[in-house]
Amino acid sequence: MMLAWQVRGKHVLVVGAGDVALSRIDHLLVADAKITVVTGCDVHPTIKSYHELGLLEDLIERDFQPSDLKMYEKKGMRDEIKSFDEGNDGESFSNLSAEQIEKIEAFEEMKFKMVLTCINNYPLSLRIWQQCKILGLDVNLADKPKNCDFYFGSVYRQGPLQIMISTNGKSPRLCNRIKNKKLAPMFDGLDLNTAVENLGYLRSQLRNIYHPGEDVGVIKERMDWNKKITDAYSIEEWCIMDKTMIDN
Repeated sequence: MMLAWQVRGKHVLVVGAGDVALSRIDHLLVADAKITVVTGCDVHPTIKSYHELGLLEDLIERDFQPSDLKMYEKKGMRDEIKSFDEGNDGESFSNLSAEQIEKIEAFEEMKFKMVLTCINNYPLSLRIWQQCKILGLDVNLADKPKNCDFYFGSVYRQGPLQIMISTNGKSPRLCNRIKNKKLAPMFDGLDLNTAVENLGYLRSQLRNIYHPGEDVGVIKERMDWNKKITDAYSIEEWCIMDKTMIDN
């Protein structure tokens, strides 16, 4: 199952700084993640350039340390968050105060949203994976599918449109070839960015102006109407429309 992972403005740790790490970092930069790289090996020149340009949160040139997995967490906050669930009988949710909710949200901004290991040292990668599981962090080990909570597929992008191709880690090269040899020639001649913006505008106008409301009946009516009008025009037509045409 392929899901979009929301990492915009979230901390992500990359262990390693070679070619594989660079490919991961390129994905993360597009997603506007806060990227920290830790490496005791040579740094790829492009990764070094990214750091010099201020595109990385940090580049730490030393061997990985277990404490790196919590480097942005306020001391003691992880344990404090866990204590909020003490006394829960397992049958109902604990009642959280506004202050506790605020601390949970703050902790989410501190901890790593994901950890990526891109090193030629499987024993170390495995130890990082084990520690991530103890801490409840999602992790990806390069070229070790069984130790991955998620995979990196090949992604075709045009503006906000993203189409991901995955083989569940079995053949990343095939994914890349399908993207470049099949998808790109099919879509590069279309202004899909405009199509997405047009349909987003149509949806927002329908929700906010023409048919507002949040009850189930109104939402269903909006969804049905949006489906009908979207399908009434070709993809090519949506690519050349503007907001005036949509309003009319």
